[in-house]
Amino acid sequence: MLEARDRFIDVLGLAIHYLEWGEPRGEPLVLVHGFLDQASSWRPFVGSLREKTGRDFWIIAPDCRGHGDSGRVGSGGYYHFPDYVFDLDCVIHALGVERINLIGHSMGGTISFLYAGTFPQKTRKLVLIEGIGPLGMNFSDAPPRMNKWITELHDRGRNHFRRYRSVEDGAKQLQQTNPRLGHQQALNLARAGMKQNPDGKWVWKFDPLHRSTAPQPFYAAQAIEFLRRIECPVLIVEGKQSRHTHRPDKQQRLETMRNKRFAEIDNAGHMVHQDNPSGLADVVLQFL
Repeated sequence: MLEARDRFIDVLGLAIHYLEWGEPRGEPLVLVHGFLDQASSWRPFVGSLREKTGRDFWIIAPDCRGHGDSGRVGSGGYYHFPDYVFDLDCVIHALGVERINLIGHSMGGTISFLYAGTFPQKTRKLVLIEGIGPLGMNFSDAPPRMNKWITELHDRGRNHFRRYRSVEDGAKQLQQTNPRLGHQQALNLARAGMKQNPDGKWVWKFDPLHRSTAPQPFYAAQAIEFLRRIECPVLIVEGKQSRHTHRPDKQQRLETMRNKRFAEIDNAGHMVHQDNPSGLADVVLQFL
């Protein structure tokens, strides 16, 4: 397949990295990865997409801040959903386009529907892959969550990360987390997502701050107001073998979206784009 090009933009002094396939004359398609994932994770899906269609897509896959090759927030900073949405808007603004097709997986799905609800006119079509937002919380959850966040930052701050002897060991860890990953695919992800520290050990590129509990609860009522504002067609994609499929709060959020379709991908768990990129490409192409 056509190799991706590395690009960077500046977001208020923070470097945001993205991968780019195709040319600006093509139809813009933006892919947003999930929690502790990276833009490079989309490569098999992009390969399947390009093999299956004659359409000339211009594909952009950013690394969310604190992930992959994007910058980390500075001393004293932290990560919140509004930051990710702002970064996404900056990437889209840098592309110089008025409307995009938008695909988000897991956390990237949350970022994507928040964006589509904030800017309904900018999204042509939206695909949410296992990405309708975290489980909803109550106002009463906020004080203990704040307590836990502050306690964790005091205890470990940015020091909560695992060191590996080699990239191969990192790949083995990925396969333990997701047994559907093949050896070569896991190795490719580890090579893209790891770096060597000064003492010769290998660590993941994502900011260890992500390992702490975020202080802000995720309120379902607030999420629903963003979902309600989405005007474009929405494709809801789930992995048939995903543990996230049966959720008590799912129906309420789905009912809020007016123009929606559903697709279930066999031979796929939560990491649909890694487990069955060809099957995902089929339903996405049909939708687009």
